[in-house]
Amino acid sequence: MKTAIVTGATGFIGRAFINYLLERDYQVFAVSRNIHRLKNIKSENLICIEADFSDYKNLNQRIPYADIFYHFAWEGAYGPKTTDYHLQMLNAEAACEALEQAVKMNCNKFVLAGTIAELEILAHLDNNICAPRGTCIYAMAKLSAEMMCKTLATKYGILFNSGLFANIIGPGDYSHRSTNTILHKFINGQSPKLVKGDGLNDWLFIKDAVCLIEAMGEHGKNMKSYYIGHTELWPLRKIIEKTRDIIAPEIELYFGEIADEFLTDYSYISTKELLIDTGCEARYSFDQAVCETAAWVRSLDWE
Repeated sequence: MKTAIVTGATGFIGRAFINYLLERDYQVFAVSRNIHRLKNIKSENLICIEADFSDYKNLNQRIPYADIFYHFAWEGAYGPKTTDYHLQMLNAEAACEALEQAVKMNCNKFVLAGTIAELEILAHLDNNICAPRGTCIYAMAKLSAEMMCKTLATKYGILFNSGLFANIIGPGDYSHRSTNTILHKFINGQSPKLVKGDGLNDWLFIKDAVCLIEAMGEHGKNMKSYYIGHTELWPLRKIIEKTRDIIAPEIELYFGEIADEFLTDYSYISTKELLIDTGCEARYSFDQAVCETAAWVRSLDWE
């Protein structure tokens, strides 16, 4: 039986990933400071470990061994906390501690959850003059965590991958991120305030995301950072228009009401490399992803 450690186990992606692994007969050590949120998952192969970042230094005393350590835990991935540099530096430090614990537990591989926002930092670093927006503090912490973990992985000889996640949508996301907010507006017959929308973007269904993450963990090539998203990208305008057509085709859209703060430059990463290396790619249709996510958003208490 394969074994995996998953931190951030009660978050949107972490919880979905745990369910995916359990369906494939993994033994899963789920690590979270809010572990009671997993009480509805009934499986003999799920072992819950309650721990916050301050407890990470003792994880090796509570978990004997695992094949792969997936580190999803990160506080302040959206909203005002993305600009809190104290918090974001603690997140990066916790990622490094998690890797060191993986080494002590003799894990074969450490997988770090990154973000597509890291590409914004790479673009800024290529410019002599730049004026980063506030959320770059979050993105820089993610990139710093990736580089420090790669350095530690090289030092200790543990296999390493990181995944740069697209905008992931689907049931289980309680947040008010822009994806859910746009869906909520359409469901209520409202036209959201929109950027011009010419830049490339990606909405990835959670059922595809967990499959891609496992493929990276099992078959990803050492030290590679993979894009966790579709191999073919659309302009944001097309994504929003197609979403509108599915949910509320009568709504008029007004692009350009708010300014584009940054257009992601996807030339910094290959969207096809995970498919090339693992044979795995997103398979769910956009229509199905939007319909299932919209049904979920309808069930949320939005106040």
